[in-house]
Amino acid sequence: MQISNYKAVILDYIARDDSGEVIDSAAANGPIRYIHGTEDLIPGLEQALEGHSQGERLQVDVPMDLAYGPRDESLVEEVPRANFPGIDVIEPGMRFETRMDDGSPMLVTVIAADRKRVTVDGNHPLAGKNLHFELEVLEVREATSEELEHGLVHDEAGTHALH
Repeated sequence: MQISNYKAVILDYIARDDSGEVIDSAAANGPIRYIHGTEDLIPGLEQALEGHSQGERLQVDVPMDLAYGPRDESLVEEVPRANFPGIDVIEPGMRFETRMDDGSPMLVTVIAADRKRVTVDGNHPLAGKNLHFELEVLEVREATSEELEHGLVHDEAGTHALH
């Protein structure tokens, strides 16, 4: 069976940046489980997987424009520490969810903090990076009606897999 829209797909993977540094892997976070064609993966990876079958191994290079896009420096902002009530310790690397002006959620990463100000970055941590994947297609099958309804591929135990 080939990967196409609405198929349940499970992938073993290693993701690297341009320097060759491993930035994510199945060994660290478990295999990728997704329903093809539902925009659960970055566009460049989903496009590259189309038509491949269980057991295939492939290498895929995804340019930043088809991954998480270029960095947007307008998403780096200095805000008053008072915007973080009840949080005593704020350190670089911490992540918080905030709301955009339109009410949609946005995840920000703290890049600097002092007693009065916190600098946050709303870019995805991989924005501005080309990504390089080593992949093995572990499974391709028809997604169940329940998986399609939930938008998540179930693991061997029948529970939702988030990754």
